[in-house]
Amino acid sequence: MASNNNATELPAGLKSFVDDLRADILAEELIVEHGLLEASERDVEDEVSELASSEDKASEDEDYDNDENLADMTAVSPLMREVFED
Repeated sequence: MASNNNATELPAGLKSFVDDLRADILAEELIVEHGLLEASERDVEDEVSELASSEDKASEDEDYDNDENLADMTAVSPLMREVFED
């Protein structure tokens, strides 16, 4: 493993990966030592608003051309109907 001196420089991608690993280890140590932190009412409200906004966005972005669950399958052309009825 590289020492903690300035003479050893890590490539940017590897440095980012190592930094992410260090952050994960610190988070895990915090949870192991102190347990999970209680969620505040504000945290819950933030999550609910995020879920609600993504649900609203999903309903606005329905793709009727590419989603077979949203297409009216009774409007299939006679030629395509023959293909699937064989």
